[in-house]
Amino acid sequence: MLLIPWNIDEHVEAYTSTRMEGFSKGGCSAFNLAFNVNDRPEDVLKNRILLAETLHTDLHHMVCLTQTHSTHFLEVSLEKDGGKGMYTLDDAYTDYDAMYTRSKDLYLMVFHADCIPVLIYAKDQQIVGAIHAGWKGNVHEITLKFVQHLIQHEHCDPKYMYAYIGPSIEQKNFEVQKNIIDLVQQMSFDTSRFYTQIDETHYLLNGKELCKEQLLICNVPNDHISISPYCTIEHHDLFFSYRQDHQAGRNVSIIKLK
Repeated sequence: MLLIPWNIDEHVEAYTSTRMEGFSKGGCSAFNLAFNVNDRPEDVLKNRILLAETLHTDLHHMVCLTQTHSTHFLEVSLEKDGGKGMYTLDDAYTDYDAMYTRSKDLYLMVFHADCIPVLIYAKDQQIVGAIHAGWKGNVHEITLKFVQHLIQHEHCDPKYMYAYIGPSIEQKNFEVQKNIIDLVQQMSFDTSRFYTQIDETHYLLNGKELCKEQLLICNVPNDHISISPYCTIEHHDLFFSYRQDHQAGRNVSIIKLK
């Protein structure tokens, strides 16, 4: 299996998975890690165990959410939450799309297939976070709200924060209609440079840069923000794409404190 690392600090381990290898079949072939798609649960579980073994850990040292394109997030810990959502959806936190932790050796996992994974490291407070920013979460400013919470309630200084905007759909392939742009225009900052009109009703939206702007508004330094060059449409051999194949599986982006 190929894991794409985010090498940001000796105290952090972070990756995005690819779809290579694994046990899933059909549109979820091969390394799908999500239960809530058209895949056999036993194959998903085998893929998750393979991921854990590759990372020299186990599923009790991972946690995931049932994502709903919300702007809700929560704090998790190894003692209380390790293993939640990893064996079954029944005990996963529902209606959350981001989480953070101070616990060491707990991988935070978010699912994506065109949507934007954002990984956060607050070095001064030794906090890591993982965000799933689909277009709905993006226009409702989940990244901004998440980082503001860390600053205001966890006393993180943004000048010591680092962020990784992971593999996701690029602007040239992200065509949306005016109803989406209407929502983009209602965001709390000027968004006019993040979309391009291509005809009377269609636009190209730059979701990655929209995420980055939310980080910059929170005063995360520009040179602390990394943006993956991978597009999930163009690099379909590496990543699942919901737009390209509605039966697609899901990649994950994960992060932990060592």
